[in-house]
Amino acid sequence: MKFLVVGASGMVGQAFMKELAASGAPSTGTYRTRRKERLLQLDITDPEATVQLLEKVRPDVLIQTAAQPNVDYCEDHREEAWKTNVLGTENIAHACKPFAVKHVIISTDYVFDGTAGPYREDDHVNPINYYATTKVESEKVARSRSNHLIIRTGVVFDADRESKNFALRVVDEVSAGKSLKVPLDQIGNPTLASNLAACTVELAQKDKIGTYNVVGRTAMPRSDFAYLICRTFSLDQRLIRPVRSEELHQRAKRPKKLGLKIDKASRELSTQLLAADVAADIFRERLTQI
Repeated sequence: MKFLVVGASGMVGQAFMKELAASGAPSTGTYRTRRKERLLQLDITDPEATVQLLEKVRPDVLIQTAAQPNVDYCEDHREEAWKTNVLGTENIAHACKPFAVKHVIISTDYVFDGTAGPYREDDHVNPINYYATTKVESEKVARSRSNHLIIRTGVVFDADRESKNFALRVVDEVSAGKSLKVPLDQIGNPTLASNLAACTVELAQKDKIGTYNVVGRTAMPRSDFAYLICRTFSLDQRLIRPVRSEELHQRAKRPKKLGLKIDKASRELSTQLLAADVAADIFRERLTQI
């Protein structure tokens, strides 16, 4: 089974490339602007280029990690967010169809409004910011083809110095002696990118179709996750300042009571979804090796 990872230069995409390499599965990756060695260039907003790349690579499975993930940026740059997250997904789905390629997209827990989490895969979606709106629409695009796999995840982190993931920010800010305001009312499941990749690849290799929640086992407020990272790295927890979301004045509204139920994925997977403390330990080990 041959894989194509679209967006392989980002934190999540790199995790997929490493997982596929470790498993021995043939794989090709793409980048748009963050060039990496041995990756092919692709702008998914270019429909002709997308078709041409599929014709060249002829994968069995395409994993789409490419997206505009910055929630506040999407709120202020709606046309660009729609072009990348929705039209880009349409271009990929269109290119996959003639070659019968399985289309895997990485979606988000933000498709829910955060009033009644944790959520199952079949719970009603209700996005409350523009980023989430584009992800709901991209899911609809993926479902327009029968051979699709939608992976919903959240609070993804890993030891990637070029990324801006939350756990890395906690380490850098607190290590520098800076206090950090963290929401105490935004709940989610911290998810190690490599664990997300391993579980998603297994589901694809088992030819699963539909929507799966793939997140870490532990749902917790963002402030508790920050405390966990501090404990894991022996950092001063007193520098974490738990606050309500309203005090952060974030440009885009965030869902609060999220969390995803993982019963469906757990029944299908031999790969174990990690608890937050286990994932944090792995994160620490990797970061000390960089």
